[in-house]
Amino acid sequence: MMDKTIKILFILPSLKAGGAERVVSFIAQNLDKSKFTPILLIVGFEKDAAFSVEHIETHFLNKNRVLDGITGIFSKLKQLKPQIVMTSIAHLTAVTAVQSLFYRKIKFVAREANIKKITKQYHNTNLLPFGKTLNSLSYKLLDAIICQSKDMADELIELRPKTAKKITIINNPITKEYSSEIEIQYNSKTQYITVGRLHNEKGHCRILEALSSLDLAFNYTIIGSGPHEQLIKNKVNELGLNDKVTWIDFTNDVERYLKNSNVFIQGSYAEGFPNALLESCAVGTPVVAYNCLGGTSEIVTHGVNGFLVDSEIELKEALIKLHSVPLERKQVIASVAKKFSKTRIIEQYQDVFTNLMNH
Repeated sequence: MMDKTIKILFILPSLKAGGAERVVSFIAQNLDKSKFTPILLIVGFEKDAAFSVEHIETHFLNKNRVLDGITGIFSKLKQLKPQIVMTSIAHLTAVTAVQSLFYRKIKFVAREANIKKITKQYHNTNLLPFGKTLNSLSYKLLDAIICQSKDMADELIELRPKTAKKITIINNPITKEYSSEIEIQYNSKTQYITVGRLHNEKGHCRILEALSSLDLAFNYTIIGSGPHEQLIKNKVNELGLNDKVTWIDFTNDVERYLKNSNVFIQGSYAEGFPNALLESCAVGTPVVAYNCLGGTSEIVTHGVNGFLVDSEIELKEALIKLHSVPLERKQVIASVAKKFSKTRIIEQYQDVFTNLMNH
């Protein structure tokens, strides 16, 4: 009997801990197997995998860099014969989409991962002329583009107007079924938390400035590691907050820390789509976040699951307000449970894939 499912090859640079890696591998594993046959192709090493990918065919090229994996990707396309290929991360998308010149029958889909203005400002992403040409060509060759937020879609259309008809906005899903069994540990001090890379783009320093003027007994937990760790630690020391800050570079138990916190604080200057903030709401912990580019404003409903702020003064005022009038945890959970549910988001991806094959 002939297989009627749509074969989709999801290609990722690695399965290391990261938003794109987690979301794309989650989508691949949760597609309706009666309609789709998902396969994962990982350029990097199996030993580096931070995410479990059980019950799905997975191939590792075991290469250090995407450029080293180009021929491997080409041969896997020939061997596996997918009908759709989906990538995330710009440089991987660029080298993969170009292969559509050789595989005309395959539909190529890209999931945008970043707000480009902010990436350019905070990361050294100046491409060589060949890289710019390849990047530009890849957008012309793509059959569909998925953006995580409206801001991301608007920016891409502004930069590349011809992509408008290819774009679908699909937010990230809540990737975990959160248990209600973990007991919340109430503390005499207010517990604040931030989860994310220790990088200037994430705005830890402006959070610390606001906290330094807060006249409350609190503890601030920072979970994450990154290139600007020392700079942030210097700021903590400069503001005299050493005894109020707890550092955790990595943990598999983020859920417990989120549940046992009173407020999640996000200081980012931009977010593609903030997974940690979404997780915080999913466990009932309200958020205070800077109203930045990206998907933050699509998650935070002002006064329902938290507050959007535009300055350190507003951040401080929002924290004081939440201290005196806490938001109901059930209300916070309800604000995201349906909108970002696994079922809803997976259905949206499935619609994109099905429509591609029908046209």
